Amino acid sequence: MHTLLEIIKEEIRESGPISFRRFVELSLFHPEHGYYSSGKARIGKKGDFYTAPSVHRSFGETISRFLAEASLLLEGESFTVVEFGASGGQLALDILEALSRDHPGLYSKTDYVMVEASPAAVLAAKEGLKGHRGRVRWIDDLQEIGKGGFGGVVIANEFLDSLPFHRLRSDGEEIREVFLSLRNGEIEEILRDPEAEGIYDFSKRYLEGYVQGEEAEACLLAGKWLAEVGKALQKGFVLCIDYGSLAPELYSPGRRKGTFRCFYRHELSSDPYMRVGEQDITADVNFSELIRVGDTLDLSTVEYTTQGQFLVDWGILEIFKTYDKPQNQGDRLAAKTLFMPEFMGRKFKALLQSKGFSPEELAGLGKDRPFRIIL
Repeated sequence: MHTLLEIIKEEIRESGPISFRRFVELSLFHPEHGYYSSGKARIGKKGDFYTAPSVHRSFGETISRFLAEASLLLEGESFTVVEFGASGGQLALDILEALSRDHPGLYSKTDYVMVEASPAAVLAAKEGLKGHRGRVRWIDDLQEIGKGGFGGVVIANEFLDSLPFHRLRSDGEEIREVFLSLRNGEIEEILRDPEAEGIYDFSKRYLEGYVQGEEAEACLLAGKWLAEVGKALQKGFVLCIDYGSLAPELYSPGRRKGTFRCFYRHELSSDPYMRVGEQDITADVNFSELIRVGDTLDLSTVEYTTQGQFLVDWGILEIFKTYDKPQNQGDRLAAKTLFMPEFMGRKFKALLQSKGFSPEELAGLGKDRPFRIIL
């Protein structure tokens, strides 16, 4: 049986150098050997990395509070929630459990739609969510929801950072793209002129001033994903939560070595060519690009903030107060990890965009929560 690294090398031998984006795509999503698609992705204490839902259920419970208020602004007999990168269904489970307990009327009309690339993760989610079978379904394409689009909320929690990305590097005169070739049978990085449509405009928009050796990532798929979402969403919200920054910070002079990294059993690595298909490869999200693309799609920015501030705004402190008994100390520590700045609260950002609402309709959304986290 050929390993994934051997398969990648064979593609280079047959077709010539491949982009780093193609390498990430094969590493993560090769049908048989990819880290995500094969089911090798491991989340939690015994896995390779943590996600907010794996840390504590209060993350999903807090998002359910936002969904409850968002639903009041939407008309219709059903309320659609579409979650991208749903993984094993932990976030969906926590949201649906909270809705069934605290908002039974909304729960009874919720259509929770899940999009997940890993067949193994889908099987695990179906088992974990069997108690909510009537509320949950899986799709591969947004068009499956309906020809006329849908109204509701799209959730992308730590989804965009999993999309394949290009690596760009200045050669001292212009921005070039990192491609992979072979030297003596081993992978070698080389620089070539970018081939993908959109790289040139991306470089002009964000990478002016880069000098020789400085590097950045360009995830063009994030904008394409948002364009598809914006086209299908008739009225509602898009909530993206991920690690990343706005462009002025992401591409600041002190951060021009790039942000891509690999995770294996909670160990951080900068070598993508070891354990190919066995480790996660990821990069920070450019939230400025999501805002820019959204503006072209009538997706208005409601708020860009930290994960910690978003969770505080939507009531995680109220949930936190319920863990005041000695036997709930574990819950207190885990929930605190989600919103405190020194943990996940500042590193992860939240971007909330809306479509189809007037400013007056959005004026009161979450405005009764004045507490602000000092960073």
